[in-house]
Amino acid sequence: MNVTARLHPRLRAGALLVAATLTVILAGCSISGPASGSDQTLPSASAIPTVLTSPKTSAGSVRVVLRLSNGLATAMLDDTPAAREFAAMLPLQLKLHDPMGQAKSGPLPRPIDATGVEPVFDPAVGQIYYSAPSATFAIVYDDLGQSIPDPGLVRLGSVDTGMDRIADAGNRFTVQIDLTNYTSV
Repeated sequence: MNVTARLHPRLRAGALLVAATLTVILAGCSISGPASGSDQTLPSASAIPTVLTSPKTSAGSVRVVLRLSNGLATAMLDDTPAAREFAAMLPLQLKLHDPMGQAKSGPLPRPIDATGVEPVFDPAVGQIYYSAPSATFAIVYDDLGQSIPDPGLVRLGSVDTGMDRIADAGNRFTVQIDLTNYTSV
């Protein structure tokens, strides 16, 4: 028997373990308000770059900026009820963590209504998701090839710029998420 044949069941079991662990981890994060004692300094609001408006942007889509201690990232929220409900919570300061090396995640201050939303079971790199069972926000930055168990995730949007900053932000960090109205032609 060759080594590949012996490893295949182990890889499958490992992927299932990672998926189950990610679900549990998404439920165990902490949140921080502006008055918390974070030791990280976030870039100031004046450091938010001009964001180019895409002609594909639908009228209901919302741009956001994510301020991390190592720089900025921008994202476009989807034009869906769940994404609009998330946008209504902004500005937010969240404490995120990354125990599995594929997604930065942390709880939201309150749940989002995910009724009637098509669940995502295979999260994609660069996408922003919400896990309804744990009211958790997550940004996937690496694909380890596993699936998310039922009830899946709700897609909120996608990262436009700064994905490398999100990936390099560390295992525990604070992110400030703000709406942005900065546009340029």
